Amino acid sequence: MLTPNFELKQTDRHVILEIKAPLANIARTELVADDFNVFFSSPPYYLRLKLPGQVRESLTESGTYDVDGGIFTFRLEKVIEGQDFEDLDLIGKFLFAHKKYQARPKIEVLDDVLPSSNSESEDEDEEQFWIAQQTVPAESPLTTPGYGFANKITGNGEALREEFYEIIELMDLEGTPVAERRLRREREELARFSDDHYLADFMEPSEINAIIEFKAPWEELLDNKLECKLTQDETEYLKDLGNRDYLLDAQAAKSALLSLADIVFAYAYNFRTFTGENTVESAWTINKLSATLSWFQTFETAVEVKVACMRRSLIYPLYRHYALSMKVLEDTVKILKLGRRQILKCLIDVHKLFNASEPRYLLNQLYITDYCIWLQKVSDHKIESLVKRLEEAPLTKVDVRLDLEELERAALMVLEEELEAVNAMLSNVSLKDDTSSELASSSGTSDEDSSSDSDETSGSTVDSDDT
Repeated sequence: MLTPNFELKQTDRHVILEIKAPLANIARTELVADDFNVFFSSPPYYLRLKLPGQVRESLTESGTYDVDGGIFTFRLEKVIEGQDFEDLDLIGKFLFAHKKYQARPKIEVLDDVLPSSNSESEDEDEEQFWIAQQTVPAESPLTTPGYGFANKITGNGEALREEFYEIIELMDLEGTPVAERRLRREREELARFSDDHYLADFMEPSEINAIIEFKAPWEELLDNKLECKLTQDETEYLKDLGNRDYLLDAQAAKSALLSLADIVFAYAYNFRTFTGENTVESAWTINKLSATLSWFQTFETAVEVKVACMRRSLIYPLYRHYALSMKVLEDTVKILKLGRRQILKCLIDVHKLFNASEPRYLLNQLYITDYCIWLQKVSDHKIESLVKRLEEAPLTKVDVRLDLEELERAALMVLEEELEAVNAMLSNVSLKDDTSSELASSSGTSDEDSSSDSDETSGSTVDSDDT
């Protein structure tokens, strides 16, 4: 059976369901609206939805079918007239969920729950959410370290590393506890850091300054106070990804949000440095810059995220400049400020890039697909709290732990010494020129005096002859 493309709209009294089904068997078409559930069948199409509010079939209106467009239109009555059904443009979240994913520790799955029960409560205390379990719990020697979205996957680590060595930098996936991944990653980063490359970009920033000044679309949206909207293609893309239920405890949800910021940073760096145009290097850049995607890193604080993003952006890509990386951090916050739809636009772009990059389709299976589905269900309040944490997290060059200030200071001292040497050389040249001018002037005066004396002598001789 095929899942058709569809669209949800609403009025105060109705939910309008439009289904595009050009190959439908109209004689065998059936629609059932029962409470929160909607079932549509018209071979070869089948659609099952779970709406955020209760609906029922209208007693006064029937469905219509546009033969030319191949579109069914159904008007379903709201049980509670005037109720606002939120996020109807995020259609993926309303599809029937075939699987339930949950992070450890195990929690009981309840089948008979309202659709909203999987979303985080707006009233949950923000501070408690972010400060809960600031340290990673010790892993049992019998527990295999997890990876993927919310660390929900275990096992097959060795085979995974052998087959996808190009994109996974963590060598011993199953033998490296989650808490040690950061330490190994930072040792590898330190070994890869190039003083010469960093200083070259630091001393000659003209090209980088143009990249920093580039106006990204999210900046224009914020400056003009415009709302971000998904295109029809993006909406259909979310539909094709399907739906799943995620039952995450507070710690897993927090880690997922922090890793989301890490992935968005990598996307924003690629977008800015290539001025909005993807290249053959884009998939590599996003994969490499994200510690989540390349090291299966999980984060505990916003500071950890910012430090990891800054370090990797100063070590691996073409442009390695502190001011540029700070600008990309600003981009990351702005993308998150615009909310789930802008973030989804970025993730959909990443998903397409990875699908077109032969080994990196795996990262879609492990992370990006789940993020696209889960993000549709995350409350705006949680995204706003993530933005607040990132804005408040302090960051200096010292925090990056790459001795950037010492390198810059040494480079500027060398430059100053070179300038002094050049000035001294120019000064010597000037002195020599002045001396030469004086000598030339003195020589000219002597010649004039000699010429004058000669003239006088000649004149006297003439006078004498005349006499």
